[in-house]
Amino acid sequence: MSVGWIALVLTLLLEQVRPLPLRNPVYAVAATVADATQDGMNAGRRRHGMYAWLLLVGGVLVAAAAAYAFALSISWWLALLVNVVVLYFTMGFRQFSHRLTEIQIALANGDLPAARNELAQWKAGIEEAPAAAEIDADEVVRQSCEHGLQLAHKHVFGVFFWFVLLPGPMGPILFRLSEYLARRWNRPPAGALPADRFGEFARRAFAWIDWLPARLTALGFAIVGDFEGAAYCWRRVARKPSIAAGLPQPDSRTLILAAAGGALGSRVLSSAETAQHFDEAGLEGAGLAEPGAGMLNAAVGLVWRALLLWLALLLLISLAGRLT
Repeated sequence: MSVGWIALVLTLLLEQVRPLPLRNPVYAVAATVADATQDGMNAGRRRHGMYAWLLLVGGVLVAAAAAYAFALSISWWLALLVNVVVLYFTMGFRQFSHRLTEIQIALANGDLPAARNELAQWKAGIEEAPAAAEIDADEVVRQSCEHGLQLAHKHVFGVFFWFVLLPGPMGPILFRLSEYLARRWNRPPAGALPADRFGEFARRAFAWIDWLPARLTALGFAIVGDFEGAAYCWRRVARKPSIAAGLPQPDSRTLILAAAGGALGSRVLSSAETAQHFDEAGLEGAGLAEPGAGMLNAAVGLVWRALLLWLALLLLISLAGRLT
């Protein structure tokens, strides 16, 4: 077995036993460094954002590569430990499964306000939930699946694929740091300040870094779910004309949610997005069922099956490489 496969399995087991706290300590460090870099290099131009992104991401990757090479030169056990530590702080399967379970329990008990608050808390990423929107139970289910599937991609599958593509901890760090900077440097400006272009490069860079993982995530959902439904939804969103120059189309979020909806046979995208992409005479909404209580269990099962699929495939590839 490869060190990478063992590191992935150990990390998943470790996170089930001792999940990271809601406020990941690594994020606090990342926020401080990202804000300091932005404050020091932001002159409002796109190229300044590019220089800052290359400096920050490149510097962290060089440091990670040096640490991993040093660990590998001493022992593969130490290299394994480095991989597990990095994966532990960059992955987060429990963030997906635990929250969905809590929402499902609240709905099963008929406690719609609690389900709304749990969803609002989850989406805000804080311990005290803001005021929950007055949405019905089916919309709580849909938004829970929408948010959960996005997190499953960003915290599990995206990290997984880049960990396989690049040596050691470089892939997970590249993916998660790029995703974080794309969000952090594109926050709405405070007060009445006009938006600048500093974060534009970070957003575009992550869109392309996420291009392959997003499509592999969607493919995994199709294989372990309703393949024909997922393929149909994938084709439909891919037909939409590009509206953002320089960015891959369809965007990762739309593609993943559309494929997941087709694989589940239930609508995951909002009603407006579903009408935009799928409505046609005789097949409104792509024939997808409206969200219902059973959709939460189905979404968790879909993600688990996809994860086991990719773990099994990686194990087979590793074993085949050792036999040749």
